[in-house]
Amino acid sequence: MPTYYALLLPQHIRLKINDIRRTLFCKSGDSSFRAQESCILLGETEDKALSKKVTCPPLPLTVQCSTAFSDGTLFFPVLQNELAQIREELGVSHPYSGIYLGKVNVTHEEQLPPLNNLRLAIVEIKEEDGITLWRTLSEKRLKKGR
Repeated sequence: MPTYYALLLPQHIRLKINDIRRTLFCKSGDSSFRAQESCILLGETEDKALSKKVTCPPLPLTVQCSTAFSDGTLFFPVLQNELAQIREELGVSHPYSGIYLGKVNVTHEEQLPPLNNLRLAIVEIKEEDGITLWRTLSEKRLKKGR
């Protein structure tokens, strides 16, 4: 089962993303909109604990209001260069930069507030019998300017 570094979103953003995903699920019926936590995946890792010290991305992170579809994933884009330093420090990469929504190519526009508060986490994602299981192994809050 793959393990990823991820940026977990503030509660109010997660709630808004869950509402959007619920709407997309109702329109499409695709279960991928209900499968995973709303987050920004940074890249796959072998690590199981957060031992590396990393620099917080420049806050606030701006989330674009139109969805993008890349590498089989629908997401709200975040500028790739805003995540370049943290990805480099962690030694990971990922095919897209943004807030995960699902696996169906649909268009959706929504104004999301800038991300002012992020938590770095290690998450484990496992697919079993068509069900996606998500588990946070460890997390820590990132502080602006550190």
